[in-house]
Order: sequence, then C-alpha cells, then structure tokens
Amino acid sequence: MQLSMTSRDPHANMPIFGLGTWRSDKGRVKDAVMESLRVGYVHLDAAQVYENQEEVGEGLHEAKSKGYVKELSDVWITSKLWNTDHRPEHVRPACDRILRELKVPKIQQLLIHWPTALKKLDGAPLWPKDAKGNHAYDSEADNKATWREMEKLVDEGLVETIGLSNFNEEEVQEILDIARIKPVCNQIECHPYLPQDEMRTFLHSKGMALVAYSPLSNLDPNDASKPCALRDDTILGLAKKYTKSPAQIILRWHVQMKNVVIPKTVTLSRISENKEIFDFELSEEDMAAIGEMGKKHHHRLVNPGFRAGGAPVFKQ
Repeated sequence: MQLSMTSRDPHANMPIFGLGTWRSDKGRVKDAVMESLRVGYVHLDAAQVYENQEEVGEGLHEAKSKGYVKELSDVWITSKLWNTDHRPEHVRPACDRILRELKVPKIQQLLIHWPTALKKLDGAPLWPKDAKGNHAYDSEADNKATWREMEKLVDEGLVETIGLSNFNEEEVQEILDIARIKPVCNQIECHPYLPQDEMRTFLHSKGMALVAYSPLSNLDPNDASKPCALRDDTILGLAKKYTKSPAQIILRWHVQMKNVVIPKTVTLSRISENKEIFDFELSEEDMAAIGEMGKKHHHRLVNPGFRAGGAPVFKQ
C-alpha cells in the first residue's frame, strides 16, 4: 500500500506523520503550524507544558481562514495532561484549559504526558519543587484514577481518543488491565539510537501505536559533542545513496518501522522537506543497517527526575 502523510496508523487510526511542537521557539509556532497545514500536514502534536498551545490554536484558525483546511476537525490534534493534573478533580479543568488555549470544542487525542504525578503547588503551576529542590512527586496520585477521568472526557465528547506517553510496559499494562476505553498509543522517545524494538512489539501486540518523539535524536543540534543520528556515518551514507537529506532517511525509517512520527521544526523550508519521504523506500538491507545503530550507540536523550526523590523516569 502506498503511504502518504494522510495515511492512518492501523492501531490508533491517527495520521502517521505530523508536526511536533516541543521545544519550538515561542513566536514562531503559529507560522510553523500555518505552513505545515498549507503544505498538507493533517496532524499537530501539542501539550500544555510546551507553553505554546495558544500559538498552535492561532495557526490552526488562521490556516482555516486562508483555506488551507476546510474544517478544524479535519486536523488531528493531540495534547497532553501535565503531571500536576493527575488527580481526578484536576483532569476535566485541565482539558477545558487545553480546549480554551487551542480555541476548539474538542480534540482528537489526549495523552497522560508522563506516568509520574507532581504536586499542584501555588506559584509553581508546571514545575513544583520539594524542600530538597527535586520535582515535587505526588505519591498519592494514581494513574488508574486519572485514566478513569480521561475516559469521561471521551464520554462527554471533549476528546475522541486517549492514550499514554512515556509509560513503560508495566505501566501500560496497568492501564490496560482496568481500562473501559483502551489507550490507543504510547508516545515515547524513539530514534535510531533508541529504536524501542521491544516496546514497539509490545504495543502492537496490544493493538496500540508507537508515536515517536525526538525522532531525529537532535535535541541539541548545534552541540557536536552529543550523539546525533543525523551525523552518523550510516545515515550520511544512505542520504547520499538515495539523494535525500539525513532527516528524510531517518523519517522514512520510522514510517517503515510502522511508527507514527512527529518531527519538530519551526524552519519553514524543513517543514516541506521533512514530508518528502513518501516517494522512496529503504531496502531491507538499509533498514537493518539503521537498526544496528542503536546497538552500537544506545542513547536516551530525555529522562527527567520525575519519580520519588528526584529519581529518573527510565532505568538506563
């Protein structure tokens, strides 16, 4: 089957390619959203903690006014419940705030952003700290109770689907065991240096999609001292072979691995460049070569100290 930007993942029924907005420069997100919709994107990934959802909403509405999209509902919008809103009484107000910021009556997907709750403290709405300076872990919050409130948002028509982000296999299974409405995906860091093969197999076995954030492994693209798959000799060689950019090679790898992928950029030319991955296919041999990169250079970029006592979320 010929894939395109509007192709749907068979597990989550969501577009397989979208625009990420994490770490996008404030003041440039609106134009990035507008350009992405102008050139054919139909999937936007957002979150409260990115602190740019209002710009996402502005770009969405202006794109509609210019005729880039016919209806707001034609665009798949994912947002995320932040760590300070895990307690049941905070879930609905957090969703209402997301809808206000985006200026839409509903969104297509809401995820629990992290499996770890933080306390809601006055004066620190996003990043509460404890007396030792660690993130203020909320030991009384329960992901299962949070999930039940998320299900109510689907019942009320405020969100179409619900899912998870940054959950490990045990935490995903814990939700599956009690879910009335099943999570459709787990959004996680995934790139050639962290290919997430075991998690992908697990998620697909449960009928869930893997959504890949930081798909190019370039959180700090200007820091040559940090590993970055875009600079890897394997990727550079394949870029030359296929007459594509290194980013296009990696994004094509994601698509062929059956990941949903959401590359972030506010550079308008790259928004167009990134989508040009549906006119070629990597050979099995070349896919295997990219798969070997994670064995040689296993590297996780994102691992905040959100667990009790400031412990990192993931075991390295």
